[in-house]
Amino acid sequence: MGRSIVGEALRLLRIFNGYKSAELAEKLGISQSYVSEIENNKKQPTMDILDKYASVFEMKKSTLLLFAEALENDVEVQNDKKQKVALAGMKLLKILERVGKFEDE
Repeated sequence: MGRSIVGEALRLLRIFNGYKSAELAEKLGISQSYVSEIENNKKQPTMDILDKYASVFEMKKSTLLLFAEALENDVEVQNDKKQKVALAGMKLLKILERVGKFEDE
């Protein structure tokens, strides 16, 4: 999985979950600049940071990585941010459904 895709996936998940980068940084216990560096692919998130993201977004780390992989496989993702978020959200919902996140609902 390309490092750029993980940063992009984490950015899209942040937007999808309605967090501003400062809010998310606080929840993750890291600086806002570190969140920005991860999202802009200047830094690779550690497994510990990925665990924190998964916890904040209430998903398994494996689901988070599956989401990033699904994005990586979709090379023709549009440049329009709203379309990107909508597409990512749809993919996320499909992945969550597949791994049983909605079984109890």
